[in-house]
Amino acid sequence: MRGELVLTATDLDVTMRSLQVTDVLRGGSILVEGKKLYDISRELPNEPIHFALNKNGQIEIRYKKGRHKLGTVESSQFPEIPMNNQAGIRVPAIILREAIRRTAFAVTTEQSRFTISGAKILVNESSLTVVATDGHRLAYARFPLVNLTGQALDILVPKKSLQQLKDLLDREVKCDAESQIEIGDMGNQLCFAAGRHNLFSRKLTGAFPNWEMVLPKSLNYTAEISTEDFRRSLSRVTLTADDRNYSVTMEIEPGRLVLKSNAPDGEAQEEMLAVLNGEVEQKVHSLCFNSRYVQDFLQVVSKAGSPTFAFGFNDANSPFELFLPAEREGYRFVLMLLRGE
Repeated sequence: MRGELVLTATDLDVTMRSLQVTDVLRGGSILVEGKKLYDISRELPNEPIHFALNKNGQIEIRYKKGRHKLGTVESSQFPEIPMNNQAGIRVPAIILREAIRRTAFAVTTEQSRFTISGAKILVNESSLTVVATDGHRLAYARFPLVNLTGQALDILVPKKSLQQLKDLLDREVKCDAESQIEIGDMGNQLCFAAGRHNLFSRKLTGAFPNWEMVLPKSLNYTAEISTEDFRRSLSRVTLTADDRNYSVTMEIEPGRLVLKSNAPDGEAQEEMLAVLNGEVEQKVHSLCFNSRYVQDFLQVVSKAGSPTFAFGFNDANSPFELFLPAEREGYRFVLMLLRGE
């Protein structure tokens, strides 16, 4: 008879629950080592697979040409599974996936910085916003949407959960580009439900930095540059940058831009054409930054298919901003300049 196969896995921080419709001759539940089950499953042939619990308490996985046996444990030893009985906010999966892709790289890797060890997700009646920072850079993505629920959302999602969520969204969008994901706030837990899959995550608590204060209100100088040309030049110049902070200096003057790196064992320099908007003086502006941070941004821009990107600044002591020319209010990346270089 038709039934359901429900697989649940957890590491206590993230729990994934997946449901598949299948033929069930006899129901039950059992606990099995997830890594071995996964390794076996990914190599199985594309044909009907049979699962059964034998008299020795082993789970048998059978197919035409062979079988596997795995030891089991009573399912009662599995941690309690979170339950979400409240309706959440539904947003297009493709939008949330792109917002995470544009920001997750900026989440800090320092575990001690608890309140920024994840991304902030905000949903109101007209938009979805995701913000991430590590204290040296900040990535901001905003997408318009129609939210008719009357609910608002303001949550902090841990970095590990963001990666699992993006993987889930990748699969959902691949199956159906119009799919929706439902986000539920369960107090100290979050639930992301899409299709036949549920991802549960612990929720970070604490005060996220005042990110709105970091975003420059205006920019005195801006320029639009070829994404691919700048990406290649920066990549080459970074090869001889100091590997302590990957320091690269960008010198901008009327009509041209020069990228420079200098380390004890070498140096590099490349020049590009550039028109600096807002310039009224014959002045050279010198900005020093961590090139790896800019490369992370350029990777996002390249995947978005934008042939150009823009950058702007006020002076050498203020944050440096990069953005997409046609949608500055939709995607912004701000980084602190390096000092004393």
